[in-house]
Amino acid sequence: MSAAPSITPARGTRLQRAVAGSLAGKAAEMVTLVLLATVVPRALGPTAYGRFAVPLTVVTLGALALTLGGPTLMARYVPAAPPAERVALARALGARLARGRAVQLAVMAIAAAGAVAMAPDRLPPLATAAVAVALALNVAAALLLQTALGLGRTGAWSARWPLQNAVLIVAVLVLHEAAGPTGAIAALVVAAVAAVAFGAAVCLPLLRGAGAPVAVPPGAVRFGALQATGAALVQVSQRGGVLAVAVLGAGATESGYAALAVGIALGATYAVLQAFTVTLPHLAEGGPDHAEPEVVLRRLAGALTATLVPALVVGALLLDRLVPAVFGPDYGDAARAFAPALALVALAPLNALFVQVSALRVRAEASAGAGLAAVVAFAATAAVAVPAWGAAGGTAAALAGAAAGALASARLLPGAATVRLLGLGLGGAALVLAVAVVAT
Repeated sequence: MSAAPSITPARGTRLQRAVAGSLAGKAAEMVTLVLLATVVPRALGPTAYGRFAVPLTVVTLGALALTLGGPTLMARYVPAAPPAERVALARALGARLARGRAVQLAVMAIAAAGAVAMAPDRLPPLATAAVAVALALNVAAALLLQTALGLGRTGAWSARWPLQNAVLIVAVLVLHEAAGPTGAIAALVVAAVAAVAFGAAVCLPLLRGAGAPVAVPPGAVRFGALQATGAALVQVSQRGGVLAVAVLGAGATESGYAALAVGIALGATYAVLQAFTVTLPHLAEGGPDHAEPEVVLRRLAGALTATLVPALVVGALLLDRLVPAVFGPDYGDAARAFAPALALVALAPLNALFVQVSALRVRAEASAGAGLAAVVAFAATAAVAVPAWGAAGGTAAALAGAAAGALASARLLPGAATVRLLGLGLGGAALVLAVAVVAT
């Protein structure tokens, strides 16, 4: 096989445009996330928002866990195929992913129905059905846009969440006013319908005239399965803090605090991850040589870490004033939960680098191993920290998972990150955490 082409000026321009578009999309998403984390909690109040945060987390965590391996699979294999075969390959991979996810969703629906039958007082049938429908629609939207991503439509991939979050905000405010907690849960379905409509409008025209079917490349299914496993485990470690706070009895208010901190932190984390994700279709073009693309990714990780850490330190110093100012005086006690959450963001470039390097090297087992390390560290920390610190314990568990995942990745992917870059990421996170703990 021939070596991959070097990063030519034209290819570099495409990379820059993809990253710039991703950052613009994530900037728009952050606006919607801030509104979701400020307007909605103020309108619902701490207790009602805490109750809404749990189904929101279930839908978000479930959808991401079922689909996060797909973007890397599509972005790694479709651009590497001959141009004439890319649409057919995207269709074949998309169909394979859709069949697998349909089976998983069916199993989950049966389990949910059984749980409702056993405890209808704790799991109201209508609300549970709405959560299940919202989950299925979110998975469908993600599959459509993952396919488009593999075909180079990075702008659409970046636009999905700003659109869906904007619809969700309006729907929650309107439907909660009209129907209370059930209306707030129904808003999840409305937002998911909007995402599916957008995904279909972008993706379906691309798949017309795909030509003769092509075989899925050898190893692609295993690669996708391992990537999905690793991504699911990482999602549990990142978002599971909200559920841990609820399950371990810290109360609805503490669950709401954890949801706010995790939501804001992961909004920034995914902005970083998406900047890396949209580069993969361009870096994967041409062949198996990954040395030069890895240099590009390391430079991006270093630049983002060096930019983020000082900003996060400033945010850490101002937490006690910023949190009640932004979310309202009822949320003043949530500042403690933001301390580990800010440190989590400092690790985002490092972990995003490892995800893309594992894809370029076709080492999906490294992602799965890092995910396993992350979820073990999360669970061990949550078991101790949540009973002691409530919401702050939940976000501390997420931070522990992120750090463990980064260390595992560094061992499983030798040379992916320099010692200097590792020190910058891990040391930056430690600095942010220390400043935030002292300030709060």
